[in-house]
Amino acid sequence: MGSVICDLGVAARAIQGDKILLVKEARGYHQNRWGFPKGSVDSGESPETAVLRELNEETGASGSIIGLSAVRSTIYAEKPAVFLCYDVKIDKQTSQFDDREIKDVMWADLEQLKSLDWVSDTMHNLAIDALSGSRMSIQPSRPLSKYDKPYNVYSINKQSEYKFR
Repeated sequence: MGSVICDLGVAARAIQGDKILLVKEARGYHQNRWGFPKGSVDSGESPETAVLRELNEETGASGSIIGLSAVRSTIYAEKPAVFLCYDVKIDKQTSQFDDREIKDVMWADLEQLKSLDWVSDTMHNLAIDALSGSRMSIQPSRPLSKYDKPYNVYSINKQSEYKFR
């Protein structure tokens, strides 16, 4: 089986109470648009490590992964582009973030989401879903492996308490 080079990105969807964590892009194609803390997975880095790194770089927050909330796939520049959105729990937050990349950080409620200029419709819809009570995550587990490298499996099991709509 051959391998395919893939553009792999991650985003962090963090919710506290009735608000969701958003960042406003400072530069580039998405300048002045709002979205989740996000970025690319670096070579030798797991998507889970990348999403927590991006969360910290873009918001100053540290957190832990709750589950996988969405997978978006498409073709971009003639290669597969996959974007993984993780639900994260904020463990600690500071007001320090990379202001070269991010212009602003805020916790927004459902009403505020309507008036923002978004990085993508996908992020906007995931934010609305999260704050309107239909939030669903696939839970991670760390299965036993005969290999030395840790890995995560995301699956729905019968003991889950998910809301499906």
